[in-house]
Formats: sequence, structure tokens, C-alpha cells
Amino acid sequence: MPGAQAGERTPELEAFMDELRKLRTRAGEPSFRKMAAKSGAVSHATLHLTVTGRRLQPWETVREFVRACDGDEEEWHARWQGVQLVLSAEREPEPAPARSRWRSKRVLVPLALVLVAAIAAVVVVLLPGDEGTPEPPHPGDSSRFVADVTIPDDTVVKPGTQFVKVWELKNTGTVEWKKRYLRRTDLPVAPGACRTPDRIPVNDTAPQGNVQVTVTVGTPPTAPADCKVFWKMVDEQDRELFPGNRPIYFSVLVRS
Repeated sequence: MPGAQAGERTPELEAFMDELRKLRTRAGEPSFRKMAAKSGAVSHATLHLTVTGRRLQPWETVREFVRACDGDEEEWHARWQGVQLVLSAEREPEPAPARSRWRSKRVLVPLALVLVAAIAAVVVVLLPGDEGTPEPPHPGDSSRFVADVTIPDDTVVKPGTQFVKVWELKNTGTVEWKKRYLRRTDLPVAPGACRTPDRIPVNDTAPQGNVQVTVTVGTPPTAPADCKVFWKMVDEQDRELFPGNRPIYFSVLVRS
């Protein structure tokens, strides 16, 4: 099968992008800027390329698009792997040497094997124990978000004021939490963003215990502004402890 011309999307890539567009529509058609703010990891321009570009974007970018639309990461990772393998198989092959004439009749064999591998990848990714998710540094370590104790999402607050945000987390693993922190992910902080400490302490917590974590937030002096700040748990050496987990966050609307 001949490869796609330069700048031309293949049917497989177009179908994949179309499904991503539908996912965004089901999520309420959020703007790419809002999606980038929710992700906290990629820009709105990069997310836009996920459904308008001429090539398949890296999984890290597609994952942030899916997360911003509350999609199923395992399902979409499986789809992405299948498309990637098919696109790799459809690249224009190098001209074969004249002495290898007979090999041109066998070019479909590798392609068939690649398609089989794509199907197998989908099955493997959907099975439990996906090894694509980064493991925490401490075996048996695990956490779960329980609740926003104060300041629910999209609470309206005044400019130039302070509020206290409290989350409740649960140590769902077998490792005791000691000398841990929540670290803000958008450092250095941009002008006009909510002001907080770079990291905040997490009280020592036994396995299966709950802990409340508190941060004092200063709002920007001018309004309107949307303020959404993401946090990840780290140790004293600033090492991220749950790389496969989504960050926790607070989200407020600064209005006069």
C-alpha cells in the first residue's frame, strides 16, 4: 500500500482525530485555552494540533487532550498505539535492490504482521496491569483524593484577597507518609496568577489514614481572572511520588 503524500492525512489518522473531536464535543466543547489550563502540562496551541495537525501527535500530548476532556486514558492509549503502528507500516518503503526482485511480492507479510501487532497492542493495553503507567518510587505506595473540604471548584472570590483551601486525601497504600509535600506544578508562577507557597507540607499519615492539607491563596489584584493551580505530592528531595496520578487542584473565579 503506498504511503501518504507529504502534508496529507491518512484515513486512519483522520478517523482518530475525528473521534478526538467528538470526545471534546461530549465534554461540552471547552476552549483549547481552558483545556490547557486544566491539563497544566501542555499549551493550547499544542492541544489544537492534536485534532488539526498533519501528523499523529506524541502520546503525552494526546493523553493531556483526553484528560482535559475526562476521557478514558487506557482506551485512548490503545487507540493511539494502533494508529501509530498502522501509520508506521504505511510509510513509503525504500526502493528494493534489483537483485531482490522476489521480495516485492512479500511486502504484504510485514504489513500484515504489523496490523496483527496493532490489534494485540489494543488487547494488551486494555488488560489489567498496564506497564505504561509510571510506578511510584516506594512499592505499595498509593493515594486517593477524598474531597474538597473548603472552596469548591469555581467558587467566586474577590480580587486582592486571601482564602484558605483545604483538601482531604487518603493514604490507600501500605507505606507510611512521612515528610511529604504538595508542590505547585506551574513554577515559576506567571504574573496575574494566584499566589501560594511553592510547596505545602502534608502531615505524616499512616496507611489507610486520611489527612487534610491546607494552603493559603492570594488572589490577583485585578478581575476578572480564572485561577486554577495544580499540585503533585513530592518528598524532601522534591521527587514526585505518584507520577502516574492526576494532580489535585483548586479552581476559583476572581470577580469584583
